[in-house]
Amino acid sequence: MWRVHKQVAGRDRGFTLVELLVVIAIIGVLVGLLLPAVQAAREAARRNQCLNNLKQVSLAILNYESSKRRLPPPAIWGFPNDSGGRTPQDPAHHTWLTLVLPYMEQTALYDSAELDEPAWGQDIVSTPVSVLRCPSDGEFLNPNETHDIAVTNYVVSEGYHWWPTAGAVHTVSGPPNGIQVPEADYTGAFAIPAVSAGSKRLAQISDGTSNTVFGSEANSFGFKLGSFWTSGTGVPREDETQAVFRGAFLAAGWLGQCCEGRMRTYLKPDGSRLPGNGGFFRSVPSPFTPTYITAWGPNSDWPGASSLHPGIVQIFLGDGSAHTMDEGVDWLTWLMINGISDEQIASID
Repeated sequence: MWRVHKQVAGRDRGFTLVELLVVIAIIGVLVGLLLPAVQAAREAARRNQCLNNLKQVSLAILNYESSKRRLPPPAIWGFPNDSGGRTPQDPAHHTWLTLVLPYMEQTALYDSAELDEPAWGQDIVSTPVSVLRCPSDGEFLNPNETHDIAVTNYVVSEGYHWWPTAGAVHTVSGPPNGIQVPEADYTGAFAIPAVSAGSKRLAQISDGTSNTVFGSEANSFGFKLGSFWTSGTGVPREDETQAVFRGAFLAAGWLGQCCEGRMRTYLKPDGSRLPGNGGFFRSVPSPFTPTYITAWGPNSDWPGASSLHPGIVQIFLGDGSAHTMDEGVDWLTWLMINGISDEQIASID
């Protein structure tokens, strides 16, 4: 008799609705507490992978320099020494990334490219390379979203602006934000070469390779609304209607070759003429060359460096090392550490 009663009691006992709701609430709180930690751990892993990618790119550049005795040019725009009747303005539009592929275990892809022919129309232009993408950037992973142009998140520094010698920024009347810029040449390691000049030699980096930023990140859609001569003041662009991305293997600058003086004479990558008011090679998302300028600091506007890692931007120096920097780095410091011969040594810390 006692045994039967125990079975009935055991069968009738269960959770009340209140108890069930309490358990669900506790589980929800635990998930809420754990989720940010999991997301932070994932972002830390992505950030480290991105830093490793930057190191690979920087070492490829240095190995190229060791072989060629020059840094790669930011782009091969035209055919200045062509024997087939083409002019320097006829489109080539290959990028520095194409040139360093053999030094990052991508020899087969490099061999598939014909550097003595226009880049546009070649398969390499639409070939994604995983080591050239930051894992924190999940936008535009498929080239068919970007006019069949593969995206890169790693770009090199032209210095202050888009001209062969980016100096004399101190002459701007009424300096923005009241910043007083020392008179100097703030050309970057990958500035567009002057007419008839080659790309930079390491000997030209008088500030020292360990004091000079060679490159940085650039996300796949860019920033906007950040003030000139500021860092970290912009907001992300809208993906579908405003994005500006960097093509890995197609140099497609504003006005053909970006952006000043005699450099405007180049055709677009497909050989079409430049409109009188300039413009991008393709409408949004708009492709640009894998370079940046320092007139805008990180995360301010699309011509500058940019990052999707919260609060930081990752960079690499001329000595092959990669580092993390605050996105709000003092703009004048940013200008100086990107200049190769400004004689203004600033700390990257």
